[in-house]
Amino acid sequence: MDKLSSIRVSGGFSCSLLTRGLSLRIDSLKLEFILSATKVQQDLERDLAAFYATVEWPKSSSDALVVQCSDSNRDVMNWQKDVEGCIEQFVEQIGVRSTPLTSKKCSHIIQQLASPQKILIKEDADAQSVHVVGVPEFVDKIILQIEQLETENFKKENKMEIKLSDSEIFLLMNSGIKTRIANSVLSVTFSFDLSQKRILLLGNEEALRCASIIIANERYIIKERLIGDISPIKSYLLRLKNAKRHVCTKIAASRALCYLDTSHSDVIKLFAFTEKDLIKSETLLRTTIVEEKVDIEGDLTGSITPAEYTPMFKQIECRFSELAKIDFVPVELAVRIVATIDHIHTIKKEVEAILLRGQVFEVTDFYRPCVFRYLFKNRTEEFKTLSTKHNVVVSTNMKISAIKVRGKFEAINCFRQDVERMILTIESKRHTFSLPSEYREKFLDMCLNLETQLNCTVDVLNLSECPEDKIKHRKIIVMAGMLSKVECDVLLVYSDKKYNHITQQSKMVVKTGGKAITKECKEYLKERGEPDEWSVTATGAGKLKNCLAVYHVISPNTGSGSSDEASPMVSLKTAYSRCFSMLEEQKFRSLALSCNRTLTTSHQVQTLANFLREYFAYNTNSGINTVVFCDEREIASSFLNEFRASKIPWTCRMEGQLKHNTASYSIKPGLDWNTTPICHVSSSFTFDVGPLKVRGLVGDITNLTVDAIVNSSNKCLDLRKGAVSQNILIKGGSSLEKQLNTAENRRDMLKHGLTVTTSEEMSQIHCRFIYHVDAASIAKTSHVTAAWRKMVVKCLMKAEEMRLSSLAFPALGTGSLHGNLRITAQFMLEALEEFGSKRPLHLTNISIAVLEQHVLEALHNGMRERYIENMRLWNPEYEEKMSGDLLICGESSDILEEAIQPINRALCVLFT
Repeated sequence: MDKLSSIRVSGGFSCSLLTRGLSLRIDSLKLEFILSATKVQQDLERDLAAFYATVEWPKSSSDALVVQCSDSNRDVMNWQKDVEGCIEQFVEQIGVRSTPLTSKKCSHIIQQLASPQKILIKEDADAQSVHVVGVPEFVDKIILQIEQLETENFKKENKMEIKLSDSEIFLLMNSGIKTRIANSVLSVTFSFDLSQKRILLLGNEEALRCASIIIANERYIIKERLIGDISPIKSYLLRLKNAKRHVCTKIAASRALCYLDTSHSDVIKLFAFTEKDLIKSETLLRTTIVEEKVDIEGDLTGSITPAEYTPMFKQIECRFSELAKIDFVPVELAVRIVATIDHIHTIKKEVEAILLRGQVFEVTDFYRPCVFRYLFKNRTEEFKTLSTKHNVVVSTNMKISAIKVRGKFEAINCFRQDVERMILTIESKRHTFSLPSEYREKFLDMCLNLETQLNCTVDVLNLSECPEDKIKHRKIIVMAGMLSKVECDVLLVYSDKKYNHITQQSKMVVKTGGKAITKECKEYLKERGEPDEWSVTATGAGKLKNCLAVYHVISPNTGSGSSDEASPMVSLKTAYSRCFSMLEEQKFRSLALSCNRTLTTSHQVQTLANFLREYFAYNTNSGINTVVFCDEREIASSFLNEFRASKIPWTCRMEGQLKHNTASYSIKPGLDWNTTPICHVSSSFTFDVGPLKVRGLVGDITNLTVDAIVNSSNKCLDLRKGAVSQNILIKGGSSLEKQLNTAENRRDMLKHGLTVTTSEEMSQIHCRFIYHVDAASIAKTSHVTAAWRKMVVKCLMKAEEMRLSSLAFPALGTGSLHGNLRITAQFMLEALEEFGSKRPLHLTNISIAVLEQHVLEALHNGMRERYIENMRLWNPEYEEKMSGDLLICGESSDILEEAIQPINRALCVLFT
């Protein structure tokens, strides 16, 4: 092999360095050829001998070729380089060519060839091709001979070709049809010709017929699905090479065998063998390519013009080559981004950053009037300096104490931070005051005058939240009826020192309460002995469902005609004081009492009236809001007349018994009622409104087992705002989103402000239907309360029409009514009463679910007050008082301390 022995090149073998040896990896086909030809081995050994190298021939072609140095005086590094170059040059002269086999096996081919020396013919592992290794000119001749034999053999056998579409080629190649035909049909050769889009079959007629039937069956079961509702921009992106490859990769990763055809301009086609693969592929197609919009909030009049945005967006598109499309939507004032779901968030952030740099925003900040006036009274120059420094335009509105800032996004943020730091340097102090309401106008004028005299500003805070509002909502109710049926926190009864109750009303209360009240009284008597006169003992309510506790006033059993009434009246006033102190300690809000027959009615009325006036005058923040007097009609009328004859100018009228309203409170018996609060409010309350059973509770509305629930939404049915709506959207998932996006639901919402969705496919929501109401439109109306009442009635009527038995509401209107739960309770109760008056046949159970305990208590109190207000007999107007805080702002704390004295003097002047 003379030509091989004289050639040298340097190449890239992977080798490991030894002290006096070298291990080299050679192509397995070339090494097998060298091992099979002794003459070639001798030529390589002769070439290596010139470099003092000997060869250790491997046992197989997969092992490495080991070369040892026979001269110990040779330089190792130079020797290794020479040997590597010699072997590389030798191996490069060995030619390797391959050709496919279609008609016969390799052994048949070899038998027909006159195989020359220095040639190796080896069949591929899958018997589909043959490799020829040896001297290049001999290799070319052998390849030519094999191809001629293949052509001759092909002409001798029967052949069949089947034309296929792109989708059929893809699906058949990946379905394993070649293996199935090889296993089921003998003596047939099967191959794909991708260049001509066909299948080639060779064999006898029977074999070809069987193979063609198998192929035809496979083609017949291929299913097609047309997707024409994809937006044009999404369709455009899918036709790009990288985006299509990305979608196909997602489909393949889901183990779905499906072909994506984007060759048509108006529709996208999917091909698969099964409907399941089509559904899975369509879902992945729709979710992999997503579309989002970035709203342009400011004006596009910055340093970057709108025309200059396009190149910036093109740069983003180039970085995500053929995976994203970004363009303007001028009509919607937004930038539209269509990209793969893996890249959409990154692209969106980059687009938002570009828009922020180019847009001009306008932000309005509101401040406390006192702080705002001080800033522009003493810090005007600093404001001008800041606006110039940050290149923003600042305008002020003194009436609403607001600053409007116009400029770039980053500049506005920096300006606002500097203003906040400026505000932190201003000292402030609160000063509490209390005045009669008649001085309101004079007081406000006084505050304005003080600002002109002092180097500070003064503002009135919490004037609308003063105790005057609490006083207005306190009620004294006179009614005819049984004390044991009055719905109140505490019932007051009269007894002697042995706890023998001395009035008919008291006896009825204890009798209705059952043995539990009597047992507690006896235990108290046994442990502590006889109580003092006019002392008060507290017990549980026993079986009474309309109250939480019973107060027992120890009254001396004297005749009603006692000559000296002064001492008992003082003692009765002391007893009232003890009762109210216990009410405050135990967090109760209402008390009901009857007439003590041992004392004259006129003296009792005068004592009670004077006590109430004095108590609430000195305890303006008291939580007690209702006092009820209940007795027989004759005594109640007499009591009422005595009140009218008192010096306090109150107006009142007489009505019947209040409606019964049961509150579900948990009471732990056996406690020391005089020292331990006995009111532990549970997480629910219940009451009746005509035929309706109403229940309020703390909990997730989606977990209630009811027929339907109500959700506050808007015209667009956007459930991403509000805690309840977000929770329903998360649990409803894609099934709920599809229903909300239907034309019918959107039409109902626009026309009626109410639409209904089903929750049958939502395992996390336990109801059957969800009522979505347009709360956003109600909030914009001039009569919000009336609008909410009509909407609640509409929901109730809808549920009755659908023959539902239960319906759950959240705390409606808390957003539009600014959290005023009293008004929420009012319109809810009015709507329930209106609906109950129509005598519904199906809907009887109403639930009101809230997320927090204090909201439930406020809602319950509002409904109880609404009941009492509807049936009130007497609502006295106490002397109105105005109280609140003064906020004083100045440069330092010393200046504020100096300002307090003239303020106090000015307050004193108002009374003179």
